[in-house]
Amino acid sequence: MSDSSAVMPDLIIRPAEAEDAPDLARLLLLAGGGVYEFLLDGIVPGLPAEHMLIPGLAGTAGSLSYRLSGVAELNGRVVGIAHGYPVDWMKTEDHSGLPPDRVEHLSSFAALQDWGSYFLSALAVDPAYRRAGIAGRLLAWFYAKARRGGFDRVSLHVWADNEAARELYRREGFEEHGQAAVPWHPRLPHRGGSVLLVKRL
Repeated sequence: MSDSSAVMPDLIIRPAEAEDAPDLARLLLLAGGGVYEFLLDGIVPGLPAEHMLIPGLAGTAGSLSYRLSGVAELNGRVVGIAHGYPVDWMKTEDHSGLPPDRVEHLSSFAALQDWGSYFLSALAVDPAYRRAGIAGRLLAWFYAKARRGGFDRVSLHVWADNEAARELYRREGFEEHGQAAVPWHPRLPHRGGSVLLVKRL
């Protein structure tokens, strides 16, 4: 959509609601770069990863809950998402419902974290609305949420081969704090693993 910047005055950044769950699921998949499909596809025959995410996103508890998301809404359509939670929650997450070999494949990612930070698990903007400042506004919302929670820094992981995202985070003041050697897999086709980035607030 070439004229997206012209309608930016109508953009609203707001806390997500339970009714946003289908849009949250769609954008979460976009942000994950294949990781949710890698973990979830085939667990329930005939049920794609996007549909498996919706109940958790519509719920009020857990690290998927809509309560942890902010959305960018434009003319009634959700076009972006920022989702995150205290990174220390990862220490107690239950992965028993996931295939052990898939969890093990991502073990280097799980181990490389900035413990004590507020973790940005997903930032995504619909491709038709990119390069119009939406990601920056979602990040500003997320930083404010982290500060209100008493956090002095935000962390995230980005695929090493996602240069556009890495450049965005460089401009935002994030610094690299290590690299997780996530192996290449035909269902998770990224080269170079995952890079841990941290920003002080």
